[in-house]
Amino acid sequence: MSPWFRQGVGLVAAPTPSTVPVRDPWKDNARLALITLVVFGHSLEPLRGVAAIDTMYRFLYLFHMPAFAFLSGAVARTEVDLKLLKRIAFQLLLPYLLFQALYALAAQAPGWPDAGPTGVTTPYWLLWYLPSLAAWRLLLPLFMRLRHPLLLACLFALMAGWADDVGYRMSLSRTASFFPFFLIGHRYAPAWRERLHGPLACALAVITLLALGGAASAVPDPRWLYGSNGYAALGVDDAAGTLWRLLRLGAGVAGSAAFLVLVPRRAFAVTAAGGRSLQAYLAHGFIVKFAVAAGLFAWVESHWTPATNAVALLLVAWLLVRLLSSVPAERLLGPLTSPRWLERFLWRVPAAGELKSPVRPRA
Repeated sequence: MSPWFRQGVGLVAAPTPSTVPVRDPWKDNARLALITLVVFGHSLEPLRGVAAIDTMYRFLYLFHMPAFAFLSGAVARTEVDLKLLKRIAFQLLLPYLLFQALYALAAQAPGWPDAGPTGVTTPYWLLWYLPSLAAWRLLLPLFMRLRHPLLLACLFALMAGWADDVGYRMSLSRTASFFPFFLIGHRYAPAWRERLHGPLACALAVITLLALGGAASAVPDPRWLYGSNGYAALGVDDAAGTLWRLLRLGAGVAGSAAFLVLVPRRAFAVTAAGGRSLQAYLAHGFIVKFAVAAGLFAWVESHWTPATNAVALLLVAWLLVRLLSSVPAERLLGPLTSPRWLERFLWRVPAAGELKSPVRPRA
């Protein structure tokens, strides 16, 4: 068959296998596993009064969001152009505004367990990741032009805690706290994949995660793992706060590396769902909050042991992610998580004459 066919009035090259983008199954497997852990962690929040549940909760927060930032950095571009700015506006900031409004609306329901969003500039609960990711993508080209980008990114994360007014607003504190993981993912993801594999690496990864699990109970306050507060708000001076955040950065790097080593590299039947993890991330909060409002977590806590609760909630988290990352869910949630309809309404395609640069007269 000819590689050319007619479409309308012009000739268009038929796509060949070499031009079709191929997704990396390792990254999709990692996204799927991490979004499951995010849902699991949010499901543990209402049960944190039990010591075992609280330790497991802190263990998850030692590495799962750093690993998410790592993966986001691994696929980020360093060129700032109109295409990047358009993606940030319509794939991150616009869904953020839509879901901020939806969570504000849902918070009016009877029994909703918190006050809901407090304003447009303060991301609600899990929505912080969208404005932070937008900021990381804009910061990345700048830092990659610096001589010591990782060192400066870590200093940026440590010094952000010194400012009392850096907190939840615009996700400024978390943007600074998790940016080193994003930068590490961009710079070192290929090297990590090349070197960290095989039986020895997997054994070291398991040992690392077990060690982090044992150290999780030593975290004095889970807010240290959120990265959303300055040191004064956490009740320590700048010197102690800097040390604690430095330890948190080290634990996040070690935990992320260990977890990603254990992620399978081949494709499975469920791997494609990892490419739809954003919709599961944005939508699962409604289900968790309504379950709290309905008293389901209180019932579970009063009837089951902590170990049974953990296993059951992990299974429910997996099933919920599979549901919310399915193709039917993508069709249902797509207008909100990827609002192309609003993009078409707001974005003006320049006319052909506007793309030409003006001719300057010679001197």
